[in-house]
Amino acid sequence: MTSAEPLVYYPAYCFHLSPTINKWCPLRAVDIQGLECRPGFEADNVFFSLNHPIRWVRVVGVVVAIDEYYGRRIYTVDDSTGHCIECSLDIPKPTDSARQNLRNGSATTAGPAEDVPHSDIDIGMVIDVKGSTKLFRDQKQINIQKLQRVRSTDQEVQFWNKIRDFQRDVLSRPWILEKRELRRCKKQYMADVDAEERKKKKKKENGYVLDNSVLGRQVSTKGGDSRSKPTEQKPVAKTEVRYPHAEGQYSALGL
Repeated sequence: MTSAEPLVYYPAYCFHLSPTINKWCPLRAVDIQGLECRPGFEADNVFFSLNHPIRWVRVVGVVVAIDEYYGRRIYTVDDSTGHCIECSLDIPKPTDSARQNLRNGSATTAGPAEDVPHSDIDIGMVIDVKGSTKLFRDQKQINIQKLQRVRSTDQEVQFWNKIRDFQRDVLSRPWILEKRELRRCKKQYMADVDAEERKKKKKKENGYVLDNSVLGRQVSTKGGDSRSKPTEQKPVAKTEVRYPHAEGQYSALGL
């Protein structure tokens, strides 16, 4: 592919062949903010660098702000690239009694410090954040999966080297699939869709058979009373096709 040719964005059923989708992508905050949103991928929180699908990222920087909300804490991380990135961490929600004490002005603690994850992280510390990308109020955020302190300059240098290598070896050129691989992925995807449709149809048919058999038993127990109430037909749950890139994504990342 030459620079004059347009980028090809492959369907989600090809993502498992991507070199980026199930990896911690070492990026700068400015790179994460510059990731492109594409229609149809918003629900999966998948963004793109060129045509590389990216969901999991890693960033290292200094904590410049900490904001706490109900059930979550936001670390604002500055890696000196001209942009900051907000990193969201789920934390235990306060109990009803703790909220009541706060409303009454009682000075009580929320619980042991070990119950709140990463309570030792403070402003001015350098941290290493791994997580999934998401969009919040038109700004990229990281939903934290792993967080740890960076305790030496050598660790920071090693991470910057990883960013350099990743940019050079992966993100500097488009992701290209051969037509043969694309046909194979589409064929497998269509087979999976057909299998799910057959499974859904069979489940629906089995549901009607079960309901009719229950209705027959009810009529017989009433001595042939035709006024017995029929069994309510429950809707069959919708079965969705899972894309290969979503299968075992946490195990692929070592989570």
